[in-house]
Amino acid sequence: MKFSGARIIAFDNDGTLYPAGAEVCMSVLEAHRVYVREHGLGLETPDIRWVQKHIGADAKEFYSLMMPGQPRSVVDDFEDYCLHHEKGAIDTRPHLYEGAVELLSALKDAGRILLLVSNGSPRYLKHIWDAAGYGEWFSQMYPYGPPDYGTKGERLKLAHEDWGGGAAVMIGDRRSDWEAAQHAGLPFIGCRYGYGEDSELSDADHVVDDISELRDVLL
Repeated sequence: MKFSGARIIAFDNDGTLYPAGAEVCMSVLEAHRVYVREHGLGLETPDIRWVQKHIGADAKEFYSLMMPGQPRSVVDDFEDYCLHHEKGAIDTRPHLYEGAVELLSALKDAGRILLLVSNGSPRYLKHIWDAAGYGEWFSQMYPYGPPDYGTKGERLKLAHEDWGGGAAVMIGDRRSDWEAAQHAGLPFIGCRYGYGEDSELSDADHVVDDISELRDVLL
């Protein structure tokens, strides 16, 4: 299936363009171990598979899951602490998936409007935006955050409207990305190389196994 008519292309971040690799995941786990110990919380730190499984959840849900039974003030404090650790890992490894730079450059050169719609917090996404140089290709980012803490679908719909509507497509690796596309009334391309299970992409309009395949689908 071809989507070459799409004027607006919305991308998820983690597992779609940015690998959120072992370094970032391990920084989350290390932050959790230290925070729990220093605050005497008695919580068990999950493993890296747990982090990878929950990549894609909105920021509020993700940090709440890491701090079960804790009040919102503790969850928010841990999020702030964790983001400091994550920034160091992102700065150390800012690289996108192999082939992503070439894809984004080709789309930008072809006149496409590129938008980043992520469940990451504004602070997390800004770290990656700066480290990966997203400003070279993307027109705007739509993270999960105040004032409305809108769902991914609501933010995708807003992004589509903000940039004039018309032919568009959403690209991501999780079921939440497909749900966002459904809410916004847009087709969805699933990325099997990301963190989602195959079953999460079963309703996608098209699925790719490698990021290099997106160029042929979009241009």
